[in-house]
Amino acid sequence: MDWTGISAYQGTCPLLPGGPTPTPTRYEAEDSPAVCTGTIDSNHTGYTGTGFCNGSSAVGAHAQFTVNAATVGTATLRLRFANGTTTARPASLIVNGSTVHTPSFAGTGAWNTWVTQTLTVTLNAGSNTIQVSPTTSAGLPNIDHLEVTTT
Repeated sequence: MDWTGISAYQGTCPLLPGGPTPTPTRYEAEDSPAVCTGTIDSNHTGYTGTGFCNGSSAVGAHAQFTVNAATVGTATLRLRFANGTTTARPASLIVNGSTVHTPSFAGTGAWNTWVTQTLTVTLNAGSNTIQVSPTTSAGLPNIDHLEVTTT
């Protein structure tokens, strides 16, 4: 018996508790209205879109995204990055002007090894600003994109 159709439908069935799984919205770091304090580069393979944010190595530099939410509520952020060093790069996650997390972006072993860090935040209805800003002069890792899922 072939169950593949049932398995595929199960994740979107409106009759199951919780309904269909929300689809994330992707915001590429190189596309406006995203802002990169640094350069948009494409010299390390494996990124999505047309490039990535190679932030300036300075406290206060940042990658910033403008995202929209239909209603006030919880959102899951998935930030894709590469850190070719062996030293973690700490940062502030700032949502609408307030620091809500202080993630540390671990070394990934190579600048073309991309991983995802997941964080949960509260967004306002309408436009929201999400900024990742380094807290040391080492700067940010390379930032590929941000995926946002609202519930």
